[in-house]
Amino acid sequence: MRCFGLVLAVLVAQGCDQEKKSEYPELEIGIGDGDPDPPPGVFVPIGRGDLAEIAKVGQWLHLGARALELADATVVDRMGTVDADVVLPLVDIDPAGTSGQVVFVRWPAAKASKGPLLVEDAERWVLVAMMFGPDRVIDVELLEGEIEKDSVEERRIAAMLVAATELQKHAAGAAFFTVDRFQAEPTGDKRKPQRVATVVYALAQDQNGPDLEVVIDEAKRSKPHNRNKKRAPPPLLVRATVVHPKGALAASPATIAADDPHPLTVTRAMRSGKPMQIGTASGRYEITADGTVARMTAAP
Repeated sequence: MRCFGLVLAVLVAQGCDQEKKSEYPELEIGIGDGDPDPPPGVFVPIGRGDLAEIAKVGQWLHLGARALELADATVVDRMGTVDADVVLPLVDIDPAGTSGQVVFVRWPAAKASKGPLLVEDAERWVLVAMMFGPDRVIDVELLEGEIEKDSVEERRIAAMLVAATELQKHAAGAAFFTVDRFQAEPTGDKRKPQRVATVVYALAQDQNGPDLEVVIDEAKRSKPHNRNKKRAPPPLLVRATVVHPKGALAASPATIAADDPHPLTVTRAMRSGKPMQIGTASGRYEITADGTVARMTAAP
């Protein structure tokens, strides 16, 4: 099994604005309550100094990475390797953090070899369901069928294809665990002041990083009279931020170029299994192995 660019991609907690909710009925999956204003499954950017939310998102990312490891090991054990195919896993974690599932989609070798990967060439392949604490796989199911137009699944895959290209520009050949969620962001346009972007958290499988946050614009959907024609063009990159340059967390305490610790920093501490001290523009923080974030000292 060959996983493109991102290698193992974790996709969780999708959402959409209220106007589009009826077109995306599955979007009521989330990782928590988020802001009271956005619809279910859509989050606002983490507030400055909100250590509790930073910890919450970091803990969610940690579960997503663990779900991927369990699912990948299960598929390889039961299905063997499919070296010529390209595979992308889509991961969902329940709001309580006690269970999850990974849906693998794949591009058969004959289509993957033609050039850039297209959503319309992807196929649903395998579902792996698991429980956490203790971590265990509880079900494996074979799937079939194409990716439905204008579906949540299509939007997730389209965003990850864009993110994959950007990640490889920053770290060619690197493998990432990735997690995404829909997030309401300002556009600066009076006619449409907000957009529901896809935020992709990319955690390098190499423990030394780099780790990035990539934001993808709203996907354009095909109009009703075009449903039998080509799919809408892929979404566009909004921004890409290197949260941890390669090797940035090797020192103790480490320093990152941000006002606060990042959720990816929390995930790094949890995966290391030991406390981590982080210096930021606002001061020094300690992140425990269970993902708790506490401020130690303020910036001078």
